[in-house]
Parts: sequence; structure tokens; C-alpha cells
Amino acid sequence: MDADEPETPQAERRRQLLGGELRSLLPLALAVILVVVAVVVLGHEAELHLQAIEAAIAALGPWGRVAFVGLLVIGTSMLVPETLFGLVGGALFGLAWGIGLLLLGNLIAAALQYGLARRLLHARIQNALQSRPLLRSIQSAVIRDELRLQVLLRLTPLNPALISYLLGAAGVRFAGFMLASLVLLSHYAIEAYIGHAGKQWLTRGLAGTQEGWQHDLPIYAATAVGVLAIILVSKAAHRAVLRAIAENPAGPTATRKP
Repeated sequence: MDADEPETPQAERRRQLLGGELRSLLPLALAVILVVVAVVVLGHEAELHLQAIEAAIAALGPWGRVAFVGLLVIGTSMLVPETLFGLVGGALFGLAWGIGLLLLGNLIAAALQYGLARRLLHARIQNALQSRPLLRSIQSAVIRDELRLQVLLRLTPLNPALISYLLGAAGVRFAGFMLASLVLLSHYAIEAYIGHAGKQWLTRGLAGTQEGWQHDLPIYAATAVGVLAIILVSKAAHRAVLRAIAENPAGPTATRKP
């Protein structure tokens, strides 16, 4: 394409979704950097802080898990990346509890975001979409192909809360909306696993345990496979969404009445 030739709408949508893919990796990269900094700079103090946090949560009993779910619902509804909560949940509550709490919290958050977009924020969201042709095209496409496109959208790197607000304002059926939200269970499992494995690695490293890289090889392999699977599925969903919105040029969006 010539440098002076205007960018086509589809090329612009592809560029915007690619930018979303890159931004989706930032929370995970930030978490890794924070762990490395904690080990290098804080040393033994990092282990003490980690133990103190775990002890405080244990002292709260079930209320500690309730508090985590509440923070997840509030934070993600304010567009804080869900990945951060996934890593923290796995690190603090272990693999099984971490996955369960992430699933519960994200489903509650999705239902809340749907209700807000459907009842309170509908007009504001629709007005905001006038300056965002990509999201407006996605919303138009969803109305024509509800469940399939909702599932695909959940697998793209777009912020899950942003998708929930968009779908709620579009007026999609609540049952299908919640069903499509379940497809992110695999993402929650991978995030919780990375958080749990990262905590184990950090604890062993600060304790000076020397078990060799072979001991951690299954962790590295499972993490790499999980991240690769997310990337491949995301790219496939990305292409499918692009094909769908190409058939729905950005224009006036028809939504179901609340």
C-alpha cells in the first residue's frame, strides 16, 4: 500500500485489534517484572511480605475469599485488566480455589456490567460508540449473529469488561451472554496456574532451595503451552471477528430496547 494511500476501514480494524493483542500481554509482563524486582531488590523481605499477606488472608477465613471476589468485581468493572486478578488469585489461594474464585468473580462482574450497560449506561455507551467505528461495527455484527460472535469476542484480546458493556448496551439475551462468558474458564485456569507456579518459584528461590532447572521444567513447559494456546485461539477469534464486522460496516447501530 502506498504511504499516501488512505487506510481502509478493515485495515484500521485489524490494526486496532492487533494493538489490543499487544496490550493484553502487558499485565502478564508487568507481573513478571514485579516478581524479578522483588527478588533482586527486596530479597528476603519479599518472602516476609508474601507470608504476611497469606497469613492475613488466612486469618479472615472465608471472608478473605469474599473480599477478593468483591475487589475483582469492582476492579474489572473499572476496566482493570482481569489478568492481574488471575495471577494474584492463583498465588494467594492456590490452583483449585484460585480458578473457582476467578470464575465466580468474573461471572458476577459480567452480570453487573451487563445490567449497568442495559439499564443505566445505555445512552452514554451508544453515544460514545459514535466516535469508535470498530466497536460500533462489532456491536452491529453481534445483533445479527449473537451467540457465535459473543463467544468469539470473549476469546479476543479485548478487555472482557469492555465487551460486557458493549453487549449489554446492544441488548443481547442475558442467558446467551452468560453462557458465552463461560468460555474464558480456560484463561482463568492458565492465569491461576501461572500465579500459583510463580509463587512456588519465588518461595523456593528466596529460601535458597537448589533443585536445578530440571525440577521446574514441567512448570515452564505447561506455562508456555498455555500461553501459546491463548495466543493461537485469540488470533483465530481475531480473524473470525474481522470477517464478521467486514460484513457490517460502521453505521447506525440497531439495538434491542431495554
